[in-house]
Amino acid sequence: MSTLSKVIDQDDMHRITSEFSRLRDRCYLEHAGSALYPKSLLESINDDLMNNVYSNPHTDKYTRDCVDQIRCLILDHFNTDPSTYSVIFTSGTTQSLKLLVESFQFGIDQNEVLNCGSFVYTRDNHTSVLGLREIAAEKNADVIHINHNDFISSLEGNDTAPSKWKEKYKNEGNTLLVYPAQNNFNGFKYPINCMKKIKDGCLNNYIKKQLCKVSCNWYVLLDAASYAASSKLDLSKYQPDFIALSFYKIFGFPTGLGALLVKNDSIDVLNEKRYFGGGTVDIVLSSEDFHVKREALHERFEDGTVPFLSIIALKHCFDVLNKLIPKVMNNDVMETISCHTFHLAKDLYHQLQNLQHRNGKKAAVLYMDSDFTDISKQGATVTFNIKREDGSYIGYAEFQHLADLFSISIRTGCFCNSGSCQRHLNATNKEMKDMYKAGHKCGDEIDLIQGKPTGAVRASFGYHNTFEDVDKLMQMIHQCFLKTKFKPPKRVKVGLDIIKPPENGKIINEKSKLIDDDLFNDIGAPFVKSDITLNEIAIFPVKSCGAFKVKTAWPIGQKGFKYDREWMIVKENGTCLTQKQNTRMCMIKPTIDLKQKLLILNFKGQQPITLPLNPTTNKLKEHFKFCQTKVCTDIVQGYDCGDEVADWISNALEVSFLRLIRQSSNDKRKVKKKGEKEDLLALSNQAQFLLINKATVRWLADKIQDPAFSDSVGQLTDRFRGNLVIDMDEQLAERAWQRVIIGKHEFKVEGQCPRCQMVCIDQQTGEKTVEPLRTISEQFGGKLRFGIYLTYVGTIDGSKDNVLKTNTHVQPLSNEDDISRFQEWFYQNFLTNHCYSCQVPYKPSNVKQKIKLFCVR
Repeated sequence: MSTLSKVIDQDDMHRITSEFSRLRDRCYLEHAGSALYPKSLLESINDDLMNNVYSNPHTDKYTRDCVDQIRCLILDHFNTDPSTYSVIFTSGTTQSLKLLVESFQFGIDQNEVLNCGSFVYTRDNHTSVLGLREIAAEKNADVIHINHNDFISSLEGNDTAPSKWKEKYKNEGNTLLVYPAQNNFNGFKYPINCMKKIKDGCLNNYIKKQLCKVSCNWYVLLDAASYAASSKLDLSKYQPDFIALSFYKIFGFPTGLGALLVKNDSIDVLNEKRYFGGGTVDIVLSSEDFHVKREALHERFEDGTVPFLSIIALKHCFDVLNKLIPKVMNNDVMETISCHTFHLAKDLYHQLQNLQHRNGKKAAVLYMDSDFTDISKQGATVTFNIKREDGSYIGYAEFQHLADLFSISIRTGCFCNSGSCQRHLNATNKEMKDMYKAGHKCGDEIDLIQGKPTGAVRASFGYHNTFEDVDKLMQMIHQCFLKTKFKPPKRVKVGLDIIKPPENGKIINEKSKLIDDDLFNDIGAPFVKSDITLNEIAIFPVKSCGAFKVKTAWPIGQKGFKYDREWMIVKENGTCLTQKQNTRMCMIKPTIDLKQKLLILNFKGQQPITLPLNPTTNKLKEHFKFCQTKVCTDIVQGYDCGDEVADWISNALEVSFLRLIRQSSNDKRKVKKKGEKEDLLALSNQAQFLLINKATVRWLADKIQDPAFSDSVGQLTDRFRGNLVIDMDEQLAERAWQRVIIGKHEFKVEGQCPRCQMVCIDQQTGEKTVEPLRTISEQFGGKLRFGIYLTYVGTIDGSKDNVLKTNTHVQPLSNEDDISRFQEWFYQNFLTNHCYSCQVPYKPSNVKQKIKLFCVR
């Protein structure tokens, strides 16, 4: 299975993409133009509107209260509140920008036109920002534009105004700086952590060169339309005076709705709004030029009736987004989206960067201001053009038409950002005018003039995109323009999970200290006895089939419990079959008879079938065929167990041509760990053992509110398919453990187990339910983790006893202090006296060696 995301689990990505099934085979790479709305969003909005009555908020207090509540919801999304910012609803970013500059007071003295301040904008801005200079010029403000490099160097430099100079020359006007948080042309992120430097005058020297006033009060208008769509804008950290944004860029719905966020400390400078519409005044006379505007900012600025149904839809937009996206990064939805989409764009960037024709010539020209090494400087956008083998450009219109044939939605042209387009195409003002005289206009299909491109191709990613979309675009480029075979790169999910502790307080039992009755009672261990017990041992001989519950004890092998997940069922194409594809697998109940050395498979309605645990070499050669398959991207060596059991399994699962494969004893599949001893692994996904705490299961059962879910604690525990089931008084404690000692066997904790929809399968009937995955997601903020992975370290006494018994005491070690205390006690009270296995006193050098081998792993 191909990797879909670097940060979001496969199952979560499948759940997300299922919301956009209407795309069918279309690949949508125009997220910078508009996000796409998920199916469940429309369902939620429709359900709300069909079951509630909303009327004009000027009439209906309930609707007005709903609208005001959503203002708070918006501010909360940007990590601020009404005490710091106010929300003005607009039709979108463009209206927000226009409304702001129309209302902005450039001059300190309204009667003095000379002290008029300045309007400053970066050249790499959207057309909607460039249009603001017309309004500013009408207000007698100096209009100043600053290029990309000068702007960046000014923000990164140390050129700020001395405080004494500021005190001497002040109040000569107000300067408004407008720049994008993210360039919509190529996704470059401009610094937004520089508000104080701007207000302190870091751009003064540049403005002074334009012979304009520098003794002005600085205000910042941030165009966040592109940035807010896939990045977290944290207004508790960065506080521009004004922010303009559009909601369809974030959610895909509703269109025609945006907002202007105004910092409350900067409200006074917005006093030049002339027009007033319905709902914006306290009193107005029709026969006399007299009116009084309302006091609340949004009431003064929202002319007429706001689009209240669209605003009410925003509640569902936030709700659905938070339910749909797992909070993998810092427990935050937008940071997760940002990281996920960044890696998609980075992957495309590097593929294009390395793209070559058969003659060795570069095939792609990239128009980027970042190399994708820093997510704080680059969004999920890649802008480029393609060249032919002879070095000539392929026009963006040609690219667009071919992309349409491949069902790829992508944007071409200059994207309403002439400054960035001109800079990256290395075109002078004269050349741009000559292109216009030659007939080229914004939005047309004249993509080449005298062989030079007039625009580019832009691919931009949203949270529903996956690496399969990257591959589809690259496949089209290879097939249409390179005539070469496309080979997708190998990708793996990166470990970016950040786990937060449970909100119910302590997760470590402070009374738990290290001890085990069977091993240490006779020598007087000075710790408080642990009250945790190994309640159950279970192995799963056939991967994804039912459990074999062990009543007394079971041996530990090199790869985990002996015979655990040594067999797997594969489909006709050789891929592994799991319960996610066929829920009936859980009803195949394997048992192992150690005395007769048999694996016995049971299924209701069929006669049991047996297989030898230790077939002779001759039998292997005669009856079994050696083969290889894949488990979690690993190539696994094994052998086919024959036609008889293959037919038995195919009949049980009602799927033709299934085979049973057993992992070869020579196969050296290993646990994936960096910089540590590589433990061998059977056919389990990620670790040798999985431990489940029954107290945590009871806690989860109490949290499940679905009346249709009736599992007992035992049935619910079975859904998590643990090898080791413990019982104790405290829930969630296992999430903090680093080591676990069960009897005299030591295990290392390798992290929490990521969960998928398999936990929603009743392990007795194969029926699917929504729970418990829904409640796990709710309780852990989208983090689908339950149970802990373990790898086997060894016996703590150095013996070769490999049998683990049920009803044995369990001792967790939660931190390095616990581990150190155990080592010290073990050295002082055990190793210095005798050897557990042979009763021979240790010499000091051997003691130290034992401590290293069995305690510090």
